[in-house]
Amino acid sequence: MTYNRTLMRTNLLRSLTLAIGVSVAGSSFAITLNAHPGPANNGGATGWAMFLNLTAGANALSVTGLTTANTAVANAAFSIEVFTRTGTALGGPVGSGPGSSTPGWTSLGIASATQGAVSSGVSLLVNIPDIAVGAGSTVGVALRFTGAGPRYFGTGAPALSNFSDANVTLTTGDARSAPFTTGGSFFSSRAMVGRIEYDVVPEPATMLILVGGIGALLRRRKRA
Repeated sequence: MTYNRTLMRTNLLRSLTLAIGVSVAGSSFAITLNAHPGPANNGGATGWAMFLNLTAGANALSVTGLTTANTAVANAAFSIEVFTRTGTALGGPVGSGPGSSTPGWTSLGIASATQGAVSSGVSLLVNIPDIAVGAGSTVGVALRFTGAGPRYFGTGAPALSNFSDANVTLTTGDARSAPFTTGGSFFSSRAMVGRIEYDVVPEPATMLILVGGIGALLRRRKRA
């Protein structure tokens, strides 16, 4: 009987430890959401920016990577600066809308990027500064390109494109030739060609339950 109780506790401890490991190491199991499949049919120059929205479902998310069409030649290096704001990033015309001024925007940093094997094609996976999206909330994102220009799908002004799964909706989007100013040109809609990668962030309550369960088991094992 003592042996059976010990074995059951050991197996439960292993299960709880595995659950926490999977939750904490979410980046090892990144989820992919595809945007427009392409090929891109339009684009801009270096210094241009694409704008999009990320809306989380019932769980918080951390967007960690992306691929995107761009104007670089095959295998060339370029960079993408990632900006975020609370709420939508979309809307124009050029003299108005969130992308026409800097207030509300925060630069998360500049990510190094590499073009894929095809010129003016889609990049390799870019490890971007993590974009945190709270459960049920929308975060506006701007991607400003340097060393290459963005490429995307769209030539007219149809409705914005939505790409979604059970956890997140990606809404694309707009493009600006002089982002965060009232000058240059504004284009919509321009759908991102590529994909995003993200992790689901475990709820604090879930983590507390798991950690508490392991703690209780360890205390009981010491008493056994």
